[in-house]
Amino acid sequence: MSGDSPYFERDAETGKISEKYTDEQFVTAVKRHSPASTREVSDAVGCSSDNAYRRLKSLESMGEVGSKMAGNSLIWYTESNNE
Repeated sequence: MSGDSPYFERDAETGKISEKYTDEQFVTAVKRHSPASTREVSDAVGCSSDNAYRRLKSLESMGEVGSKMAGNSLIWYTESNNE
């Protein structure tokens, strides 16, 4: 792995590679801000909006979060927040 990855980081002491941001962080941010914009999620997690969008789309494909258009904005929710 070379360069900075938006998904993984290497521990300087152990050399162990781990996720920089966990799926749980994204799902928790969506739950807290639901309905949440991509920017709200990225701010809560501490990553770029592009990174948040890619991770949220991945989580959506796994059924962890959902999205819908509200006017011109894409918003994210969890099923427990959408009932």
